[in-house]
Amino acid sequence: MIDDIIKSYMEIDEEHRLQSTLARRVEFLTTVETLTPFLPNNPDILDVGCGTGIYAIYLAKQGAKVTAVDLVPAHIRRLKELVFQNSLSVSAYEGNATDLSKYSENSFDMVLCLGPLYHLINKKAQNKCIEECIRVTKPNGVIAFAYISPYSVFPCVLRGDLTRTSSELMEAIVDKKRISSEDTCCFWTDNYFFTPEDIKKRLKEFQLEIADHVATDGQSIAFQSVINEMDEKQFQIWLDYHRKICRIPSILGASNHGLVIARKKV
Repeated sequence: MIDDIIKSYMEIDEEHRLQSTLARRVEFLTTVETLTPFLPNNPDILDVGCGTGIYAIYLAKQGAKVTAVDLVPAHIRRLKELVFQNSLSVSAYEGNATDLSKYSENSFDMVLCLGPLYHLINKKAQNKCIEECIRVTKPNGVIAFAYISPYSVFPCVLRGDLTRTSSELMEAIVDKKRISSEDTCCFWTDNYFFTPEDIKKRLKEFQLEIADHVATDGQSIAFQSVINEMDEKQFQIWLDYHRKICRIPSILGASNHGLVIARKKV
């Protein structure tokens, strides 16, 4: 339900989420490091599901022209404030990842889809989102799709609230790979979980070429109590360790978030 997704994001601090702790910074740092080799000079980028613009702002500061779209009105209002404060080349609009008809086909060098697939729980909506991202991407352009693995979510939920321990929740995440806001076991909002194999298979159905695939937070969330106590030197060594293992299949499955870089064929 769109209204429930919007309401759920109003209850969290999305603006500071990826910078709030060292463990959470790993996802942001890994994402920008993974995107960087695929950025052409002066790229035109569409950020779909931009939140309050952490990636849009970063990329604009690197010289990109960014168009940012998000479902949550408060996110767009805040992003516009940040863009004004920093005098950046970012245009921000309310919108839905399943309908990018505002934009012409073959318009963007890179499209970021770093969140919508988390919350589209039926295949028709997922496919529409993927189709729209492909349509607006230039031939040979790149699309970045983020996803959540089912194998890390259950322990993360229990770490936050042991009273949620139930077979119903475990089976919804691991077996069904989806939770609706209407489910009695729902811990937040509509969520869909892709295994690393499933996301690659789905994207290949759209004739996309997989160019890279990384675990963006890897083991960092599982070991956050340790990582968040690190000094800067220790954290840099942890990042070096993470970079060495973030493409290993077992780490992809165990990571909370994964990122697929896909290229649109000419």
